[in-house]
Amino acid sequence: MRSLFILTLLLTFAACKDSAKPKPNAKNIVKANTQDLAALDTSAAGAKKNLINFEKGKVSMRKQLSSGIVLKWIERGSGPGFKPGEMALIDYRLGTPDGRIIDGNNRIDLPFIPFVVGYSMQTQGWDLAFEHLRVGDFVKVEIPAALAYGSKGIKDVLAPNTPNWLYVKVLSKIEPSTNADGIRAWKLADGQAYHSEEGGVKEVAYEFVASTPNKSNAIMARKFPQRYVVGQKTTVPGLRKILKNALQGERYYIVLQPEQAYGSKGYGQAIAPNEPVFFLLDIVGVRSIS
Repeated sequence: MRSLFILTLLLTFAACKDSAKPKPNAKNIVKANTQDLAALDTSAAGAKKNLINFEKGKVSMRKQLSSGIVLKWIERGSGPGFKPGEMALIDYRLGTPDGRIIDGNNRIDLPFIPFVVGYSMQTQGWDLAFEHLRVGDFVKVEIPAALAYGSKGIKDVLAPNTPNWLYVKVLSKIEPSTNADGIRAWKLADGQAYHSEEGGVKEVAYEFVASTPNKSNAIMARKFPQRYVVGQKTTVPGLRKILKNALQGERYYIVLQPEQAYGSKGYGQAIAPNEPVFFLLDIVGVRSIS
């Protein structure tokens, strides 16, 4: 359920503020020219049959991984592939073998969403599949239940031990706005101007979700604002560097290498020693304090 929790927060942040939409240069987006994913969105009679038969006659290449994942390319892209810690811009629908669509970026009225590869933003099957994808791909990914939501399923949505069908168009690779000294950050929303008061110290209120490549670790989530005063050491080094210049309303995806995160000590049971960490960071307030 931890992957579902992360996704829920991602979609909530994206739905709440239009400014959260990434704004990549249009010329960098590669569009697949096959049948549009909107064909899967209909609620009309026969929609389930349409999903089940969607890829028939369209698959140009098929690959089965040792994990049990099956990749079926409806269109093969020619753009770059992805390594852990890189961001893809995707258009996706998540379905099941009985013909239901249970999720997709269309549910929050967005044409695409960002996805950072390799950091448990979704189920393990997604990260394993993206090791084989590249920009321009339009793929159906058949994910075994054990690499999806497993024996728990999703209450009132997905029965236990149900395989997932992921239909995904990989539209683009988005380069980070910051990429140095073990910090990779993508700013997804701009902030409001900040005016410091004479003699005041900058205080930043922020919320975050954190995850790691290690699926056995728990999510760290702070849904209520944390407070950071510039100059203090009350959070990890990489976040301090981002928060120092942060503005209210900004939103970031951040990947920190261990030395910029929790280092050799880790963080309890959530983050192992020497493990890189992904953060979804939301700046909810900035002010001067005396």
